[in-house]
Amino acid sequence: MTGLAEVVARAKRTVVPSPAEAAEVESIAASLISKTERAAARHPQTRGVLLGGSFAKGTWLSHRVDLDIFVRFDPSTPEEEFERVGLDIGEEATRGHPVGKMYAQHPYTEATVDGVRVNIVPCYDVRKGEWKSAADRSPFHVGLIEALPDEQKVQIRLLKAFMNAAGVYGAEIRRQGFSGYVAEVLVLRLGGFRQAVESFARYSVPLEGKAFSLTDPVDEARDLGTAVSGESLGVMVLACREFLRRPRMAYFSRLPRRVRTSLGGRVVAVVFSHVTLSEDTLWGELRRTTKHVVKHLEEEGFKVARSLAASDNLKRSAILLIPEFDKLPALEQRVGPTVDRQNDVEAFLRSNLNSSRLVWVDGDARVRMLLPRERTRLDRLLADVARGRAGPVGASREIEAGMKKSAMVLRGRALSRAAATSGWLRDGIREITSDAIGTR
Repeated sequence: MTGLAEVVARAKRTVVPSPAEAAEVESIAASLISKTERAAARHPQTRGVLLGGSFAKGTWLSHRVDLDIFVRFDPSTPEEEFERVGLDIGEEATRGHPVGKMYAQHPYTEATVDGVRVNIVPCYDVRKGEWKSAADRSPFHVGLIEALPDEQKVQIRLLKAFMNAAGVYGAEIRRQGFSGYVAEVLVLRLGGFRQAVESFARYSVPLEGKAFSLTDPVDEARDLGTAVSGESLGVMVLACREFLRRPRMAYFSRLPRRVRTSLGGRVVAVVFSHVTLSEDTLWGELRRTTKHVVKHLEEEGFKVARSLAASDNLKRSAILLIPEFDKLPALEQRVGPTVDRQNDVEAFLRSNLNSSRLVWVDGDARVRMLLPRERTRLDRLLADVARGRAGPVGASREIEAGMKKSAMVLRGRALSRAAATSGWLRDGIREITSDAIGTR
């Protein structure tokens, strides 16, 4: 069996980008910085341009690099003007390339330039601690990490590659994993990749507070763990334990998960179209809608073992479910109040008596009833929920409108046919029927 030290030594040689790739990205960055500076110079509110993110820090991963360019603004600039001018500069600097508007606390420009994702983000030029926008800390993050020794930056790259292979790298709403800056701070605090992995492997649930917390060294009041979901944390813990037991190079490239293909026939999907939304907005709404749909089903008596959302990030999405069962009995039992609560008992009887099949008192002196179920089949209930016939779904206006207009409930062969022509749907089915990393 290959030892841990040997695997880590080999991995070091793979996580650092080649000089050719670094030169290519450097050329793109220099061109964009120049264009952004020219665009910013037209606006008296600006105070210069800064290259940020993992590329500026020297902690970026090969073939996974974003360029973050920060446009600094005079702190006296009103918020509305700050947003408008920031977007104008971003649009001008990336003209001729695919552009979109993204949202954090404030909107910013995202573009793809020669295959590299570029974010042009406005921030206020403030002193440390005098934050006016969420992006104001970023220049301080760059200064903190950029000053680290080269070996520590290699350790950061190892941790980022490990998280990426485990599927928990990225703080975007779709992933809810560990951001690049979280990986950087972990190595800064703990000393290196191996110490970080060993720390996660020893994880224990805190007695109080959040499952994962990490203070931002630039802002002690900010918790970097807020965006990390329990699922991502759990997968990271299991992956670290398994890696320490059985080190392999796959933990720095791609970790195959065991797919339970036999469960494919159990997956039920609500597939629908919707208007185009920003990626963060879309995934926030899909996650919220999925929770509400599951809640509807469970209130009706169905149990859902696992659920998740899938999307092409444009106009088509789906809610995927693995239910424990597909059909409910024709009758359901309702448990009422104890007989000493006279008014409550009378209200319980009045609301259900006409449709009841049987009324009795149990050994705890509670009134009980047997009532016919309105909906006994999962697929029909799902269709009613999606089309708004079972009450509000709890989705955004855009998602709810799309579901009401176009939702289809698919399973079995119909779902397989749909997945055969939609890679995003096929990937979602694969994900929901796959074991977590570290469970083998």
